[in-house]
Amino acid sequence: MKKLILTIAFLTSFVSAAYSQVSMGLTLSKASVDTALSDDIDNNGSVDTTKDVSNNIVFGSIFLERALDNGLTVGLDFIPFEAEFESRSTTQVSLKDSSTTTSGTNKGTADVSKHLTLYVQPTFKELDNGKLFATLGYVRADVESLVQSVSSTDKTVEQTLEGFKFGVGMKRDMGANGFFKIELNRTDYDDISATTSNSTKVTADIDTTVLGLSVGKSF
Repeated sequence: MKKLILTIAFLTSFVSAAYSQVSMGLTLSKASVDTALSDDIDNNGSVDTTKDVSNNIVFGSIFLERALDNGLTVGLDFIPFEAEFESRSTTQVSLKDSSTTTSGTNKGTADVSKHLTLYVQPTFKELDNGKLFATLGYVRADVESLVQSVSSTDKTVEQTLEGFKFGVGMKRDMGANGFFKIELNRTDYDDISATTSNSTKVTADIDTTVLGLSVGKSF
């Protein structure tokens, strides 16, 4: 329901504001990807192991936004290439039968593509040649997860990754040279999971903390 309300509000504002200012530009971001992993070995609803991991990535995106007369900005942000959000491995010894053990490496990767954010940015303080703003956004992306386990066959799972983005930032106008924005935000993604052929279910709860620098031009 939250994402539906946000999407409707975004589309209504973006389409109906015929006399507002349109901007576009580029954003360079550095992100800390924090993942809480849990394993359910027999897929019976219990959690057998947990682990928290972090990964730092740098990526670029393009944005298109519209500034309304009431101080609200609505926009689209798109990452036009694939990014590896997570890649982890661990060594495991598997008991194949009562007398045979096999050692190897469990691996898991999560590659994200077509990452799109719909956002609104209300102004909460006006500055000289700029403003302070908050950000609320709905995020959607395609994710391809590859699970490689020593005790089962490899498995690739394609899913949709959704989440909500919250942040604060500052925008500064530079006259004929356009504008720049600095923003700190956090995205809370929905859980994603994959089940191997031996019924081990791996669930990942992904959150990102992102510091972004944007440059743009208004038309």
